[in-house]
Amino acid sequence: MSSLEDRRRVILEEIANRRIETQEQLVTALRERGIEASQASVSRDITALRLVKADGRWTAPTRGLPTTNRFEERITGRLLSVDAAGDHLLVLRTPPGEAQGVALALDDLSPEGVVGTIAGDDTIFVAVIEAAAGLEVAGWLRSLIPGSGVRG
Repeated sequence: MSSLEDRRRVILEEIANRRIETQEQLVTALRERGIEASQASVSRDITALRLVKADGRWTAPTRGLPTTNRFEERITGRLLSVDAAGDHLLVLRTPPGEAQGVALALDDLSPEGVVGTIAGDDTIFVAVIEAAAGLEVAGWLRSLIPGSGVRG
């Protein structure tokens, strides 16, 4: 893996899955994934990807309306869809590499009725205690999808 697109995709994966606070840490994370990059290259990647520092770590910028809750900010713009899978399970979709960060934010928010989350690369399973809680949580999550027309 050595193309510019591959390197930038890996950067987005790394900042979504690990706490990366410095450009040096990002260079090291890339090296661990088999990608050699200079700090200058990483600096250009950060600019091109429009990464921002949030809570002392690099993160992809949120693309939705600003919220007052930092955990909601981590979800807004990273959530693509919310679907029910029965009465006790929601399936959330994110861009590749974003699911774990969204699930962590959701876990930190601890919405009423949510029992827990399991995250992969671009999919999150959210277990809810009952169907009514699932409907409420799904509606709230959909309100965080930019352009959904739903605002909680």
